[in-house]
Amino acid sequence: MKNLIKLMLVCFVASVTAGNNDIYLTQSGGGAFNLTIDQIGATNKVGTSGANVTMAGASITGDFKQQGNTNTFAASIAQGNSSSWTMYQIGNSNNSTVTAGGTGAVTSSDFDYSATGNENVLVWLQGSSSTATGGNQDFVIAGNTNNVNSRCEVIGCINNWDIDGNTNDIDVTQIGTDDKSITFDLTGDGNNIDIDQTTSASGVTDTIAITAVSSSGTINLDQCTSGC
Repeated sequence: MKNLIKLMLVCFVASVTAGNNDIYLTQSGGGAFNLTIDQIGATNKVGTSGANVTMAGASITGDFKQQGNTNTFAASIAQGNSSSWTMYQIGNSNNSTVTAGGTGAVTSSDFDYSATGNENVLVWLQGSSSTATGGNQDFVIAGNTNNVNSRCEVIGCINNWDIDGNTNDIDVTQIGTDDKSITFDLTGDGNNIDIDQTTSASGVTDTIAITAVSSSGTINLDQCTSGC
């Protein structure tokens, strides 16, 4: 390891305001699928930990926006080659869990997450088996005391991060048998960044690039062949 520090179109649109609104959705098929959800208010839900929004297919396009406090988002993409997901959360104390390509490929896919606010929680899991491949992730966090846990276990993984705020806790794990990269642009104080990259394959280049403007905080970097 080299280390460097059916044809069917389905559309679904939902827009809700106020609070305590719940959306649950299960979709499957081989054709393109477009999903747009806008929620404005407090204590809204798009899925739960026990009943995720579930999607499978090719060319899935998702556009999600939650504006308010204490909202919940829980989604699972079983597979979705050439898919594009964009998620915005604006507010405080929102909680999101997204699983992509746990049992299938998400090749040539892009996943973008943006959070503006404080004390938000995101758990992002991409891949959990050798069949999960591809996918790029971009994370933009603006605010304080947010908690993000990202785990990418695929054949090739690219993470880009832009963090602007204080006392955020960011945990990033990359596992796979192809080149992987993490890019961080960090501004703020008291942030805790923990990055692990693992590969057991030869000839693999793992890259971590960090630009930080900070007077305090902790950055831990681990690159290893097993057990980071």
